[in-house]
Amino acid sequence: MLLKQILSIALFAAALVPGVRAWSESPTAPAEGVLERLMPQLAPQFHLALVAKADHKDYFRITGTRGHIRVEATTQPTLLYGVNWYLKYVAHLQISPNGFQLGADGMKLPAPEAAIEKPALYPWRYALNENVDGYSTPYWDLKRWQHEIDILAMSGTNAILIERGMDLVLYQTFRDSGYSDEAIRRWIVQPAHQNWQLMGNMCCFEAPISMELLEKRSKSARQLIAMLRSLGIMPVLPGYYGIVPADFATLHPGAHVITQGDWNGFTRPGWLDPRDSNFDKLAESFYRHQHALYGDSAIYDLEIFQEGGGSGDVPVSAAKKVQEALQRKHPDALWMLLGWQKNPTQELLSALDTSHVLIAEIEQGRVPREDRDREFRGASWLYGGLWEFGGRTTMGAPLYDYAVRLPLMAKRPGSKIVGTAVFPEGLDTNPFAFDLYTEMAWHTDPVDLPQWADGYAMRRYGAEDAHARRAWQILLKTAYGYRADGNAEHGERDASQDSLFDAQPTLTALRAATWSPDVVRYDPAELAPALTEMLEVAPALRSTETYQYDLVDVARQAMANESRRLLPLIKQAYDTKDQGAFARLTKEWLEDMALQDDLLQTNSFFLLGRWLSYVPAWASSPAELERLNYDARSILTTWGDRKASEFGLHEYGNRDWAGLTSDYYQVRWKMYFDSLSTALATGKAPEIIDWYAFGDEWNHSRKAYDAAPRGDTYSAALAIARALKLNPTSQTEAHQ
Repeated sequence: MLLKQILSIALFAAALVPGVRAWSESPTAPAEGVLERLMPQLAPQFHLALVAKADHKDYFRITGTRGHIRVEATTQPTLLYGVNWYLKYVAHLQISPNGFQLGADGMKLPAPEAAIEKPALYPWRYALNENVDGYSTPYWDLKRWQHEIDILAMSGTNAILIERGMDLVLYQTFRDSGYSDEAIRRWIVQPAHQNWQLMGNMCCFEAPISMELLEKRSKSARQLIAMLRSLGIMPVLPGYYGIVPADFATLHPGAHVITQGDWNGFTRPGWLDPRDSNFDKLAESFYRHQHALYGDSAIYDLEIFQEGGGSGDVPVSAAKKVQEALQRKHPDALWMLLGWQKNPTQELLSALDTSHVLIAEIEQGRVPREDRDREFRGASWLYGGLWEFGGRTTMGAPLYDYAVRLPLMAKRPGSKIVGTAVFPEGLDTNPFAFDLYTEMAWHTDPVDLPQWADGYAMRRYGAEDAHARRAWQILLKTAYGYRADGNAEHGERDASQDSLFDAQPTLTALRAATWSPDVVRYDPAELAPALTEMLEVAPALRSTETYQYDLVDVARQAMANESRRLLPLIKQAYDTKDQGAFARLTKEWLEDMALQDDLLQTNSFFLLGRWLSYVPAWASSPAELERLNYDARSILTTWGDRKASEFGLHEYGNRDWAGLTSDYYQVRWKMYFDSLSTALATGKAPEIIDWYAFGDEWNHSRKAYDAAPRGDTYSAALAIARALKLNPTSQTEAHQ
């Protein structure tokens, strides 16, 4: 049934996708378009075919001769992953979210030694955390989104969440229920914060949203969904579970609306009792407008009671009415829920038809939950990979939990695991984890991680290199060596620690974001030599995008770790009133931040300017551009208004990005150190600095930042290595 759904969706709207040939020309034309966009020099050497097997199971098969590689599969995502498997394990090349290594110009692709055939182990290979639409994609244009879809398709993904455009559905739904145009546009938040409204966490921030923006986002969403469908990828859409404006009962006297209190300092939308007669009207309107704009899906995401929401005096069993409303419109659809914190509760699941429930279990990298089949009461579930929060740039992921525990759990008799879920809160960090995790959808047995890392290093840079191999073995044992332990005392331990350079200044900082880990899960001194090894990689391998990205990332992480060594020393100097040591150490701190900003400026993945460059095209007036600029900046810094920011949301989306480091983080630390220095000199208490006011002023700034990289990555990384006393053995020869 699931395979039939996946195949049928691929027939829709192929002719509507820009740059892709009509389906009538070739059933593989959309997949061929992916290859032409990502690797035009190699695409002609691949011959793709959609071939169903007699048993109707999905698979890919690779055969061919030199320069003529045939890949066949049942579905296009599997077909593209077959190409990816060939690139990785036959040609030793790499397509990655953070750069490509595709060999020399004119390369003839080698023939596989024998036919390679692998079955698709799971019906679903899902991607995207709800928060991605806030922390990564809110202002992306169609070209940028298409590139990401191409990468996800090459990684075998066959279901992707699309939240863009649901604001127009909400608008139309509540216009139907009697709200004025202005009232409902004041309720809908701006793009970078909108996904939290869809999850029932907040409303009204930086309102109103313009009608022009609603229409632009809807048009873009239709194009994105057409792209997905042409590739046989299921667009997962948000569903309706009862969020309403707080004053809904004023317009509809007698409506039973449950107030949901606060979420991290924001007032939540209300939740309408699903037994209320107004609920079915709203749900019908929501799904009718959604269908008219975007068509249908086999999976709908409805995050009822997310992160602290409650049912009040409504029995949780009333959620059955939510499911019934979904199934009236979409009888065979799956209701996707998150296995996150206390959700879904046993009480909720006991009220639902779990044969139509799909749970994305996203805590396996934090808590080794071994009894999910029983706890989920018969519901199918996805084994999630959540190694990053807030779009933070920190290097690290619990690879053991993906490489070893996932296949072992899936092999248990009666396992209800039906797929994987790529679930970081932001995109395009930790390509090492992304590559390993997406590959695990094709492994029946645990992967030998040291051996896998050696192969990764070779295909990442294009040849065997002892220094590259040693660098990745170091990273595997440190940044990627931790695993789920169930320890709830130290923050989000499924992710790695963020940089104290990014923290709101204080001498006692242990983390930048309120809920990020306050301890490092490895010895930073053991990671540092990875930078030396990276600098000693053979000069012939250094020109690839992949090496350039990794050199920045490793040097960045080594320097970020240095912040945790320096800050306690600065505190000690201040506490002992050692003005000389305090001046010397704070100077070193600020110089380190300057070196880091110089490094980050050399790579497009670490640029504030690139993030901001997508914003202006969405604005229809100078006033709207001001609002959208603030929206895009604040999600990185203060996050919300003063109440929400000081509640704990500030710095949640911190990034080691050029421009953000120099003009935000570094300026704050200089202000702070200056105040402490004055206090040491005068004996008076240090000045109290209003950090929210500082951040809010920066968020309203219109300073432009470079959207293209500049400078030499190797020289900038070498400067960091010198500062950290991690010089390669032969600096002269190393930079040939």
